Amino acid sequence: MQANVPFGAPALSTAIEGGGPNAIDVALVPAGKMATTAASVSPQDLSGSCEGATHFVRAAQVGAFAMAPGSRGAARTVDQIFAAVASDAAANQGGTTTKEGELEACRSAKPDAQAPVERCQAPLRLELVPLQASKAAPPEQPAAKQGEAELPALSSPCPAGTVLSGGKCSPPSFAPTHLCAASDSRACSTQCGKGDAGSCYHLGIHYLTGKDLPRDDARAAELFEKACGEGVAQACYARGKQQMRDLLSAKVPVDAAARAKVREFADKACALGDGWACFSVADWYLREGPQAVLPRDSTRAVALLRRGCDLGYGPSCSALGNMLVEGKLAAKDVAVAVGVLQRACDAGQPEDCVELGNILRTGQGAPKDGVKAIVAYTRGCSLGDMRACNAAGSVYAAGDGVPRDVAKAYALFEKGCPEKGFGAEACLSLATMYEKGTGIPKDMERAAALYEKVCGSGGCLRAAEIYQRGDGVKADPERAFSLYEQACVQWGEKKACDAFGPLLEKKDKERARAFYTEQCARTHDKAACASQKRLGGGAR
Repeated sequence: MQANVPFGAPALSTAIEGGGPNAIDVALVPAGKMATTAASVSPQDLSGSCEGATHFVRAAQVGAFAMAPGSRGAARTVDQIFAAVASDAAANQGGTTTKEGELEACRSAKPDAQAPVERCQAPLRLELVPLQASKAAPPEQPAAKQGEAELPALSSPCPAGTVLSGGKCSPPSFAPTHLCAASDSRACSTQCGKGDAGSCYHLGIHYLTGKDLPRDDARAAELFEKACGEGVAQACYARGKQQMRDLLSAKVPVDAAARAKVREFADKACALGDGWACFSVADWYLREGPQAVLPRDSTRAVALLRRGCDLGYGPSCSALGNMLVEGKLAAKDVAVAVGVLQRACDAGQPEDCVELGNILRTGQGAPKDGVKAIVAYTRGCSLGDMRACNAAGSVYAAGDGVPRDVAKAYALFEKGCPEKGFGAEACLSLATMYEKGTGIPKDMERAAALYEKVCGSGGCLRAAEIYQRGDGVKADPERAFSLYEQACVQWGEKKACDAFGPLLEKKDKERARAFYTEQCARTHDKAACASQKRLGGGAR
């Protein structure tokens, strides 16, 4: 009962414990879902009064429900249960009879609706996800390969010890059929034979991949179509992808009828309300050249991505947000992109946290907001994007829209410049703080070491200058020579090459002549060509 009673229904413990009806019929009519894009949350992400929290709400299913006393062994349809509740209400009978929402209102809901239909927004079920001990997000779903695409396994929302059966959670002994474990081909075959659509989809994957059943594309196609017809969005995608593969391999003629069939499965996959499916089929409308089966339609692709984002699939928000910022496949709208990128950032897409922070920090296309920029950057930093750590530190260091806080800036720069997996920008910022003594004791040795750590980003040049002049460190001409050479030869930094050439001349004129000759030929640098001529190498 706890697993299946609608979230918005009254408690039934009193009626059950008091020897109430020997059966209760529950009719659930889901019509939509509200979801966050956050796939994982750690205790560090929480704010407010969250002491003792163990889970967060990933999604809420809304629609209508009805509950009425029933009889064991006498199953009633959804219409009959709603009618019974209406009849009891007319007769002023109470007890366990209750409903919220209207059946016909829910049946009028459209797949592309942006908000719940009036009289069809009762809370039915919450999708709870355990808080993660760390910030690392787990994979969205286990998946099997189909060409370059993935077919995700269906997961059960039911508590341990129960199985998903007919949209409800039941003990296995009470379930006439239930969703099989994706890896168990034998159980999937049994449950599919009994009529469970999700199990048929899982069985189709086994036949498609040939992992522990003989590969049989025709059987897989049959199972995918069956599951798709019964509302499994992933099965619609799988069948459409299978048809695309056959068209591209010239197994069947590429004509209008074949394309229409692919489009039918693509659109149905998204219409059934799965954000992953919406994101996946959007790519089909953007393809060009030999891999294109459907006519290119960026408007349709954007609509699919928008729906995928609304359904809580983070990568769909990411793709849509970047389109709105760039204005390439969709009309440029940075103000709208801010909300979309926020959802992508919440979903754990660190690069979108950086993009969002940049927009809010500069105010280009959306209102400038240093506080919100810091929130976005900090989220990206916590997800492991070192650029975000540097950006957040820079905002605090400059007091750009927030109170200047050198201590926070230092902590963020340090986080972005760990011993392993460092970010060059944060290391350079941290080195500059040590070099200038900005809010911390000046330490040129530490500054030089940090500069040297990010050699390819201009660090070797700066470290070489410090060691050449003995600026706060013991002068070390040989180390300076080596760093100039590395910055010039390996990273092509002109300023480093300009300093390295004269030093090389003092050591080895023949090698210097060869160096200038190579520089002149490759970069056509006037100073290098003049030095080559001066040393007798000839002009080019």
